[in-house]
Amino acid sequence: MKESLTITYNNTEIGELRGFIDEYGEPWFFAGKVCDCLKIKNSREAVRKLKEKHLQYGDKIEGVMKRDILIQTAGGKQKTTVINENLLYELIFQSRTEKAFKFQQWVFTEVLPALRKRGEYRMNGKLIRRSLTDVIKTEICEKTESVNEKRFAYKNYTNLIYKSLGLKPPVDRDSLSEETLEKIAKKENLVSLLIQDGKSYNQIKDIILGA
Repeated sequence: MKESLTITYNNTEIGELRGFIDEYGEPWFFAGKVCDCLKIKNSREAVRKLKEKHLQYGDKIEGVMKRDILIQTAGGKQKTTVINENLLYELIFQSRTEKAFKFQQWVFTEVLPALRKRGEYRMNGKLIRRSLTDVIKTEICEKTESVNEKRFAYKNYTNLIYKSLGLKPPVDRDSLSEETLEKIAKKENLVSLLIQDGKSYNQIKDIILGA
């Protein structure tokens, strides 16, 4: 997993929490960071006990915990354990300190809504991007005899959208903000509509760069 897919949240009173949204829109959290915020000294032991508890009652641990996830960082690949929202709650409820309550409120009111919002932008963006790909295939690739037009149609329209937003290809969408992802999605949706309306590439170019 790319480090750019993870999100870090900081609270001066509580600490640092890292997480990400998976391909199904579910939030996951770095177990070590959760334990640090809750002042749980032995995070490995805490996670091991949770794992044993779930296995004891017949739960499939893969659905709530993932061990040895590889995160690609600037310093190389690093292994970590991540837990889902349910295990996050269990760790919180194990601690009855005032800080645990503050951590819970912070996660509920700020971290989870922000994570879900980011995941929603990414999932909606993927759907719109897939729609644009389908439109290009049916309205351009299947109707033109030009090999170059078929080959570079999607790339040309994508680069046109990036140019309109001041982005220089290649673009790593995983590193973009929610605001920029939303702008890209709107442009892609507009391009799809213009293609279906029969507009040429040059006509779409004038509209997109002027939009």
